[in-house]
Amino acid sequence: MLCFNALIMGPTALSFSQGPYSSWEQELGYRYYSIGFLLGGAILPAIALLTVARRWAWATAVLTAWMLTAFVAFLGYMMLAGGGV
Repeated sequence: MLCFNALIMGPTALSFSQGPYSSWEQELGYRYYSIGFLLGGAILPAIALLTVARRWAWATAVLTAWMLTAFVAFLGYMMLAGGGV
């Protein structure tokens, strides 16, 4: 799940993080939300898996559920960030 999130959210965050933006709200919605999803769905769970999951086996299951939830939320974000007319 970690690799899947990183492969999907990473390029999306990279493409959304580059401007130009017409307003602060658009920059917030595209740049910072996508970077936040990447951090919350892939980078921070990877750090937690390398540090905490070695001590407690249940932490792996909790982090996997967290990454799945972050991915589902990311899909909802992607549906709403489609642009517009």
